[in-house]
Amino acid sequence: MKIELLRIGALVSAAGLMMTGCLSDDTASSSDNSSSNGFYEEKYPDDNEVSHGVFSVLNLDYPGMESVREAVEQERWEDAALALRDYYRYESGVVNPLVNLLNTTLSAAEQTTADEALAENGYRFKVSTFTDTDGRPYSYMNADGTGIDWTLHSTGVDQELRGQLHRHQWFVAQAKAWYVTRDDKYLDAWMAAFDDWWETHPAPETYQGSNDVAWVPLSVAARVQDMCSLIEYYRWADAFTPARLTRFIERMAFQVEFIKNNYWDDSNHLISQAQAVTLAGLLFPEMQAATDWVVNGSTVLNEEITDQYYDDGWLKDNDLHYHIGSIESFRLPMVVANANNQTSCFPAEYLSAMRKMVEVEKYLIYPNYAVYNNAAGDYNYSTPNFGDTRPTSWTRNILLRHMRNYRDLFPDDEELKWLASQGSEGRAPAAGIKCFEDGGHYAIRSGWTRDAVMMTLVNCRVTPTEKWHRQWDNNNFELYVKGRQFFPDSGVFSYGGTSATNASRNTYARTDNHSTLTLDKLNVSSCRGVCLAAEERSGYDLLILENPSYENLTHRRSVFFVERSFFVILDEAYGSAEGTVNLNFHLLPGEDAQVVLDAAENGAHTAFADGNNLLARTFSDRGMTTATRSGSMSVVLDSAVDRKAYRIDQPKGADDAAARFITVLLPVSDAAAASVDAAFTDDGFSADRAKIAVTVDGRTYNLSYML
Repeated sequence: MKIELLRIGALVSAAGLMMTGCLSDDTASSSDNSSSNGFYEEKYPDDNEVSHGVFSVLNLDYPGMESVREAVEQERWEDAALALRDYYRYESGVVNPLVNLLNTTLSAAEQTTADEALAENGYRFKVSTFTDTDGRPYSYMNADGTGIDWTLHSTGVDQELRGQLHRHQWFVAQAKAWYVTRDDKYLDAWMAAFDDWWETHPAPETYQGSNDVAWVPLSVAARVQDMCSLIEYYRWADAFTPARLTRFIERMAFQVEFIKNNYWDDSNHLISQAQAVTLAGLLFPEMQAATDWVVNGSTVLNEEITDQYYDDGWLKDNDLHYHIGSIESFRLPMVVANANNQTSCFPAEYLSAMRKMVEVEKYLIYPNYAVYNNAAGDYNYSTPNFGDTRPTSWTRNILLRHMRNYRDLFPDDEELKWLASQGSEGRAPAAGIKCFEDGGHYAIRSGWTRDAVMMTLVNCRVTPTEKWHRQWDNNNFELYVKGRQFFPDSGVFSYGGTSATNASRNTYARTDNHSTLTLDKLNVSSCRGVCLAAEERSGYDLLILENPSYENLTHRRSVFFVERSFFVILDEAYGSAEGTVNLNFHLLPGEDAQVVLDAAENGAHTAFADGNNLLARTFSDRGMTTATRSGSMSVVLDSAVDRKAYRIDQPKGADDAAARFITVLLPVSDAAAASVDAAFTDDGFSADRAKIAVTVDGRTYNLSYML
């Protein structure tokens, strides 16, 4: 019954496609086989256009494939191709919940991506966020203007550009452009590029030991995942001829097998590979190896959902970008399996593990995206810029969609309901401290609405030499106030690949390019962060983090969130090491009148016209000096903006127990009208306690800790 209903639905969709595909009232037969004009007269496929190999990767005994099998047995390859086309149009009972054709729209950005990739526009293929000097995607038009040169831009650029080119990210945009406009130029351009790429990039026998950037298994997985969507958009296109279909299906099967035979040992790459294999098996059950793909891919996913994660739900890669992406890699196959009655692939433990992963994303997003939006009730969500996160990848709309997806996965979670509904349903998560000690990330917030104050900190247990996406940034922080990030992290400018881009990557990863403490401006030698205390007290919340940053010098950073309105940071660098202790701060970009360095007062302030400002001042029990610096930050690869920074220096001898600093970060409307002071009220550094007094606008706050 289900399959019959799907067949009826397919016929209705076909009729609707024919009607909506007309761009005029003309009813004359088309002379150019366009899907967009008049009635279509079937073009019989030429035998030399049909990929005969496709019939060896199909299970010809699968229900609905009877006509295909009969034609194959009689070696009527053209008829077999036509029958295969009809199978995908009328017989397949697969449900793909990842593509909603009834609500398909084409954004302006997607339209631009689809158009730029056309030959007439120079084959400007969208590759992630990389652009040429004119702001457009790089052109891959060959020298004589007759075709594609896939080798262009292969030297002197970020290795990520070269790798992601082979993920064909513009293909889906062209598919959507065809579906919305019914203009065959998009489908023709897609298949022409795919044919050209396939011919010029033969697969190695194995990826093991190969440096073939076109067949990196992660890129193969990305291609396969997109192919699962492409067929949904093109299924009813007349220009998606039976011959083209045979090439498409054969290439799908080949690539899935290539992934399966070249799994990476670990990392988020393995998760994406297993996702692609599982999706292909679920959505193409007529494939000879479909059952094996489902079993193989889902088995890997069930193993990796625990093996690659700490107990607190953090991906062991320790990077939020890949953490969020990997959640989708686990979620999407489960959604497709459930839609096709294969729920046994993913047991209850799988969903429980996903719940912990979702908690990480939920608690580390800010209540606003980077562009402040004044619309009443319009909550925005964004991520920190730590490591390789690149927050521009996680726009408000994407993160909001994630919250809605997670709400559907966990309907009992009132907090996800609140986030997904932008505050109209459910219950807001609690304010205060949230610790992910295994993953080394922490959040302290006053609330979840746009006017909230929030600090995120990173203090991990692994170094960049252990996990590639990490940086030398322990005890680093970001500060968000009412929609503005006052101390955004430096981020990552490059994924490397050349001596110049490797140098850029190392520069952004350096410890002194983060808002944390260094010794003689050197990188920390150890990232083994621990949390010593996390307490919500009367009058202030307290978080104490520690890292053995250098030989004989440990950095303890205690954060006091006073009355959940302003922050006091107590930094103590203790041990027998000697040198100059540096306290580094990196401010947000802004004009000179908006972001002001106050070196004489050991701090800085902002003066934005909207009244959302910050006053920063640092105090110590010993002499210190402040040096202004030039800084930069990057939220998208190969792009950066300048910003101001400063460093507070204090000499430390081997006999000095510690270098200690008190920093007050006070949200204000007018920094000139505010006053702050701070001093130590203890008898000097102690390994297990500290006392300080902070005075703000005449009111004194006594703050302390005891371990």
